[in-house]
Amino acid sequence: MGEHRTNRASVHEWAGSRSAEQDTVSAFHDYVCRWGGPHYLAKYDHGVYEFAVDVLDDQELFSSGSDASPDRRHFYQAAAQQLAFMMTALDQRLSELETGRLIRLVLHAERGAMFCVSATPKNYVLAIVFGAAAAVKGRAARVLPQVGIVRDADMFVSGIADGIRDRLGVPSLNPGGWRTALPTVDPPSPEGPPRDDAVRSALQRRSSPLSTLGGRLPDLLSPDELVYLAHCRTGDIVAEADILDHEQIVELRPHLPPRAMRTLYRHVAEEFATFTRQLSQLARQAIRGRMLRIVLDVEQGALYYYRLGPRDYLVGVTVNQKRVSQSDRRMGELVADLVGAGAGFGQ
Repeated sequence: MGEHRTNRASVHEWAGSRSAEQDTVSAFHDYVCRWGGPHYLAKYDHGVYEFAVDVLDDQELFSSGSDASPDRRHFYQAAAQQLAFMMTALDQRLSELETGRLIRLVLHAERGAMFCVSATPKNYVLAIVFGAAAAVKGRAARVLPQVGIVRDADMFVSGIADGIRDRLGVPSLNPGGWRTALPTVDPPSPEGPPRDDAVRSALQRRSSPLSTLGGRLPDLLSPDELVYLAHCRTGDIVAEADILDHEQIVELRPHLPPRAMRTLYRHVAEEFATFTRQLSQLARQAIRGRMLRIVLDVEQGALYYYRLGPRDYLVGVTVNQKRVSQSDRRMGELVADLVGAGAGFGQ
C-alpha cells in the first residue's frame, strides 16, 4: 500500500480493555505509517472500541494550518466511536431500500474526512485524515471525490477492510467500487452520459421555480450509474429526476416497483437534512469546517449528499456497486461546475 511516510517509533497506540489480536494491531501500525494512509486509524467490533493507532506525534506530516493535534486524541476517539454507532443506526434505517448492508460511510468536510468501513457486520475500520479538502471558488473548483488526501485515504481504508475479509475467507464487498473503478479519470462530458431511447422513455422528472437545477439533473442519469437525483432545500425536494422505470433497473430490483423505489428515495433525500446535522455535529469533534459530502455506500450501490449552500443540497443514488466511485465523481463534477460558475447557492 505504498512507501513508508514515517517510522514505527512515531506511531501512537491506544488499546481498550479487551485485548486485540497482536497481528491486527501490528498490521494497523504498518498501515498508518504508509503514504496515502489516514492519520488516525482504529478498530471497532460489536460495540467495543478495540484500539487506535495514529501518527499525530509526527507533526512534520501535517501542514501548518492543520487541525491535527496529539492533544485532541480523546476527541478523535469519541468522534470515531460515535461514527460506529451512527453506522449501525443508518444501516438499520436504509434496510427498507433492500440494497443490502451499509458497508462504507464517508464524511467529507472542509478540513478533513472521516471514514467507517465494514469488514463484517458491526466490525468496522475507522479512520480520520486531516488537511484542506474543500473545493476552491472560481475556475480552480475541485471535484470533491478527487481531492487527493481524501481519495487516497478512502481507498486505503476500504483496502484494509477487504484485507480483513480475505483473512476470514470471505469475498470482497467492493466498498467504493474501487476494485472495478476505471484506472484513469475520464474527462467530464458536457453532455453527460450517452442518451438512448430507453433512458428517455424511463425519465421521470419534476421541478419547481425554487430550483435552478431541474434542467441539468436528467443529463447525469444513466442505468449504469446515477438513477435518481434530487435537489433539496431545507429538507424539501424542489427538483428531482430519475430513470427508475428503466428495464435495467427493474431487472435489478424485481421485488420493488419503480413507484415504491421513488417514494423510498424521496423520503431518504428529505431525511438527509437530519442525517447531515447529526453527522456534522459528530464530525466536528475531529475535523473542522462545513460538511461538504457524505457517501452512504451499501452492498448494491450508494447514496450521495453534496452541500450546495446553507439550505440547499443534492442527493444522488446508484444501484451499481461496480460504478460507485464513477457515480460519485459525476455528481462531484456537477457541483464543481456550479461552484466555479458561481451558481448563487451561497456559502
